[in-house]
Amino acid sequence: MTDYVKLLPEYKLSYNYKTGKVEPEAGGVVKYNFKPINENLDKLDKYADDLMNSLTPTGPFLETYPGREKSLYYASIGTNLFYGFIFGGIAAFVLVMLILAKVI
Repeated sequence: MTDYVKLLPEYKLSYNYKTGKVEPEAGGVVKYNFKPINENLDKLDKYADDLMNSLTPTGPFLETYPGREKSLYYASIGTNLFYGFIFGGIAAFVLVMLILAKVI
């Protein structure tokens, strides 16, 4: 099995995925550093993991202080209580108005 992926066949360049280098197909090395790209990919991977952690309210986030793992969980309880009272009050008001108007 080959360790190369052909990048530009017209220039006879290939990518050695084991070493992370772009090389001519003859075997010499073209000097190109993938370290900055790999660092940016690692940073992007951290942000993707943080995005996946945001789907669970108890997960740790990348930019939060230690000990605040359940802050989203408690905030969601307060938010749901608030909106529950608002929509419940509106529904009760509509029901009372319909009963007073003798529609129901």
